[in-house]
Amino acid sequence: MIKMTVINPMPEDRAAMLQGPLFGLHVSSLLFAYASFALAFVLGITYVLLFKEIKAKHLGFFYARLPSLQVLDVMNARAIGIGWALLTAGVLVGAIWATQIHASPDPRARAMSVEDPKILLAVLSWAMYTFAFVARGAIGWSGRRAAWLSAIGFVIVLLNFLPVGYFLTRSHNF
Repeated sequence: MIKMTVINPMPEDRAAMLQGPLFGLHVSSLLFAYASFALAFVLGITYVLLFKEIKAKHLGFFYARLPSLQVLDVMNARAIGIGWALLTAGVLVGAIWATQIHASPDPRARAMSVEDPKILLAVLSWAMYTFAFVARGAIGWSGRRAAWLSAIGFVIVLLNFLPVGYFLTRSHNF
């Protein structure tokens, strides 16, 4: 019989500043926004690959199995629109939440400002996706341009998640 020991069977209590409803709303809206941007990235790369296949008149693997370029473009636009709305909500709720906990004795709460690399990259990704969202409607950037913008935006999101989120942030390391 194998006996398993559990070091700490009870979950640890979260810090007081992480227990409000704004924190949950902030985190969940940003996670769903980033998931939507991941979908837009996949749709954009798929669009570019299918476009290259059609342009080369090599209608093979991708052409037979994927929807049309127009459908991929519309799906990309919707994913960016949903992600942008959720990112906007997450950034705004995060700003409100940060002002509420700024007086906390926790140094991470006092370090929350636009100077923090994680917050700076979140605002940069918001600006990138705002440009992608507005460029589609205002100047007609669709198709390949929109696909590349969604790919570039997602690279910024990945930078925010991986190197910045783990190694460079001063306030988002809970």
